[in-house]
Amino acid sequence: MNERPSDLEVSDRSLVLYALVRRASIEFVIAETQDELRVKQGESARAETDRWLARESLEDVLTETERTLFAARSGTWPPEVIADGMWRKEALGVLLWALQHVAALPPIDEEFEVSVLNQRIESYGSESAFRANGRLRGEDAIEPVWRETDTWLAATEGRDGEDATIASISAERLHALTWLRDRDAAPA
Repeated sequence: MNERPSDLEVSDRSLVLYALVRRASIEFVIAETQDELRVKQGESARAETDRWLARESLEDVLTETERTLFAARSGTWPPEVIADGMWRKEALGVLLWALQHVAALPPIDEEFEVSVLNQRIESYGSESAFRANGRLRGEDAIEPVWRETDTWLAATEGRDGEDATIASISAERLHALTWLRDRDAAPA
């Protein structure tokens, strides 16, 4: 049996994904508006995120790709990277569910709501309280969800329309669930 990540490791990955989804949302607004004021606001947010990552000792948890994305000047993310960053909410939702901060996963054809995920993290009032209150669900809860998600991805990958949305949801959720089963897998 593979070793699973610890409660703290999953909490820290959740915080990184929380920051990544927020940054992707900022990049989306900048790309949509092409407004120099939004770029300046994005740069202020980027500097604050850098300080936050350091203060919360999350810099070592970042993947190389995340490190590059967080370091990039606001307004420079390509559209496909923005889209990928915004889809990471599905991995974040799975991690919050695994930590029991979210009671249930939405059906496979429904996306997590970012505002709900943010509230689940922010409701603790501090990152240390968030970390202290996460308890990983057992393998018996994670394994059947992994199997179902894997099946949905296999059935919808490469399709169009609603199936493409289900494939995107499934891919992100499966990525997170795979890491929850094996800490040596690519992190969620």
